[in-house]
Amino acid sequence: MNYHSPGVQEHSNIFLYSASTRARSLFYYLLCIGHYHCSSEYLVARQRYDSFLLIYTISGSGYVVMDGEYTLVGSGSVVLLDCYQAHTYKASSQGWEILWMHIDGPMMRSWFNTLSQSGEPVIQLLPSSYVVERTLYQILAVFDKQEAVNEARLSQLITNVLTELYLARFAGEKTPSVDAIGEVLTYISMHIEQPLRVEDLARRANLSVYYFSRLFKQNTGFSPHEYLLNHRVANAKYLLRTTDFPIKKIAFCCGFGTVSAFCTTFKKRVGDSPLHYREGEKRYDKNS
Repeated sequence: MNYHSPGVQEHSNIFLYSASTRARSLFYYLLCIGHYHCSSEYLVARQRYDSFLLIYTISGSGYVVMDGEYTLVGSGSVVLLDCYQAHTYKASSQGWEILWMHIDGPMMRSWFNTLSQSGEPVIQLLPSSYVVERTLYQILAVFDKQEAVNEARLSQLITNVLTELYLARFAGEKTPSVDAIGEVLTYISMHIEQPLRVEDLARRANLSVYYFSRLFKQNTGFSPHEYLLNHRVANAKYLLRTTDFPIKKIAFCCGFGTVSAFCTTFKKRVGDSPLHYREGEKRYDKNS
């Protein structure tokens, strides 16, 4: 619908949507979306509007106000605001054309915290990326053409936008060292039955053990040793559930040097012995 308020010019549109209970519990969902042509008078200052606001600047510029400081939002950039808190944003003297949407969902708080952890509210999109603008127009078109809303598909589109913001925010972190960690993770997955040592993995990444271990934890949340044990135990759980392999064979298939080491590690992490775990899973499968 056309919408006119101070600073919002003609040809601006806003569409409101009330998501289903299922969408609110499962998906990213939309509260409202709009395409605004704003004059310099445009100003929003609210205590709260329970959702997260994404603003993409098509042309002109605006400002977001955080802790009394004005941050410029220029063309081709996105700002993501936590509207559960007081928030203020406004157009600059040159006007502001924006695509925006209020969204929420079970994981939106985590997305917001990750994307804003640098303290910088503005995300400059990659020069070659048109995903955000194209997707916002795609969502707008659903309402503009009065099409049936598929909430799962809508969530997928919102996820595409959030993913693009993540790639843009952390583009600078993609270095040869980070790539080396990714290659090591693949190597671990393909050679989990082998006695992998941290020293060997660090050498494979062409890094010192100290720097490799620090970078590994930074990227995975685990030390190399913890990650290896978690991976071995996860593989063991799969084999215990899906095969009749003897415990000894599973231990060696998952890279444990002895059956004793396997059983001790498994019980410590799973809370049960491999044999009891297998029996419990079989009973569960039989009763399912």
